[in-house]
Amino acid sequence: MNKVNSRDMDIVKLLSLVTAESKVEPVLEEYLRSPNKDLYVKQSNNVIKGCVGVDNSEEELLVICHIAVKKIYQGQGNASEMINFVNEIYKPSRIIAETDSEAVGFYQKYGFEINSLGEKYPNVERFRCIFMNNHVVKNHQQGNKNHFC
Repeated sequence: MNKVNSRDMDIVKLLSLVTAESKVEPVLEEYLRSPNKDLYVKQSNNVIKGCVGVDNSEEELLVICHIAVKKIYQGQGNASEMINFVNEIYKPSRIIAETDSEAVGFYQKYGFEINSLGEKYPNVERFRCIFMNNHVVKNHQQGNKNHFC
């Protein structure tokens, strides 16, 4: 896994799988300039298979903002490997993601607790996915904050 430090068309194409096309450039720019957001790519033999973007602005909490795997590499454990990687790098107590019905099964299979957020957008049910790591949470504040990118 490599941290993305520059603009690349392959990364733009990959991010367009998980965000509106009109938002891809601003999203990538945010990863490149924000001190609390990082984008990593998974590749082998110079072929990019997927990417994961995270927000680590809160201690003990990691938010998965974007995760994408090229269609031909899906179902091969690439997304799980990316989550394992960021989990190892940041060592959060909780990992949170928001997703749609198309990807919620992946998060459930990985071990995330799934909660429906209802129809956040017209005819689109969204889900909050929470993964609790097996170590003690330090200074965790309970709150009603929205932890989404």
